[in-house]
Amino acid sequence: MARLKTLITSLIVATSLLLGSAGAMAQEVQKIVAVVNDEVISGYDLVQRISLTILMSGFRDSAQTRQQLVQPTLRRLIEERLRLQEAARFNLTVSDIEMNKAVDRLEKSNNIPSGQIDSILERRRIDMDTLLEQIRASLAWDKVVRRRIVPRVNVTEEEIEAARKKMQANRGKDEYFLSEIFLPVDDQSDEARIRKLMNDIRAQLKKGAPFPRVATQFSQGTTAAKGGEIGWTMLEDLDPEIAQEVAKTRKGQVTSAIRTSEGYYLVAVRNARKILQKTEDNARLELSQIVIPMKPTEKTGSAKSQVRLVNSISKFVDSCSYLPALLSEFGVRGSGKMGRVELKNMPDNVKALVKDLKPGQASAPFLDKDVYRIFVVCGRQEQNVQSDSDEAIRQLIGVKRIEARARRYLQDLQRDATIETR
Repeated sequence: MARLKTLITSLIVATSLLLGSAGAMAQEVQKIVAVVNDEVISGYDLVQRISLTILMSGFRDSAQTRQQLVQPTLRRLIEERLRLQEAARFNLTVSDIEMNKAVDRLEKSNNIPSGQIDSILERRRIDMDTLLEQIRASLAWDKVVRRRIVPRVNVTEEEIEAARKKMQANRGKDEYFLSEIFLPVDDQSDEARIRKLMNDIRAQLKKGAPFPRVATQFSQGTTAAKGGEIGWTMLEDLDPEIAQEVAKTRKGQVTSAIRTSEGYYLVAVRNARKILQKTEDNARLELSQIVIPMKPTEKTGSAKSQVRLVNSISKFVDSCSYLPALLSEFGVRGSGKMGRVELKNMPDNVKALVKDLKPGQASAPFLDKDVYRIFVVCGRQEQNVQSDSDEAIRQLIGVKRIEARARRYLQDLQRDATIETR
């Protein structure tokens, strides 16, 4: 049985590193604050990660913020060291190419110009290796999960059918797209501190701090690596304490800090929908239009030939591959691609023409002043609509099962590890 030794003095030392004078910090940052299976985490590692957390989350850099971050940051560093050690045990490494791609994704997701993250960190006196180590731990753990857990996850046909029946039985009920920030309470003496930290995080979120970035830096749940994203969930599948808060939280808002048996949660209600219920406003269409002018004689009532022409074109179209030729032959100014358009943003008369069209289909002609308009759907994406197909259900069950097993895996590593904080 492994031993786990947690000393209160470690927090005093770590806090002194963060709050002391510059001279004292220079002497203290290289002190050991934790040892994880004989691997050292230094005061410098802790200070640097706290600085990175503050930068990436957008929080105000203050002595109070830094003090609040000591414990959760040290816990996060210990978990990451365990993940890297487990990856090394199975000879799983992260290549330079994978690291570069991850940094590129980070810059794009945070609207940072390509190649500028280094200079941003340098201005804040944050070592680039601090960020790279965080990324490496996430990528390495993903490889461990793919090697050790994913191949062993099997979703049976019986489970798929049971899930489908549950979805159909709950048709029309609300479900919510949720994200979370989780901080555990392992010791009752930490209760007040963690509750205050959660309330401070919520205050920063209300001021505009991006939830995914904050979750990535602060959350100690298994969803942290993907910005806290839980996905679509029914209230009945949540802990009662969380379900109660989610039910009264509007879309786009964040709950108050929620205490459960494990710790504290902040939950963002990002979207809501009715189970297995489609509405026309859910769709986003890739539209093009063919604009055909009226002939001058038509204004006097001789319109039969022109009407036959536009009706023929409308019925002829069954693929967007015809559009270039049709636009060249008949179209005038205004013809061409309209881009992606959401049904809910269309005028009612246009919406009525296209709402039921499938990709490749054209609408009936629409007389708009002195031109006929034919709308062609070149792509259709149902937004916010749940699927009860076998593959969709298999993926949903599989992802939840993988996440649950990954959480237990990490807990087992923590239980069996030799972890000493100083």
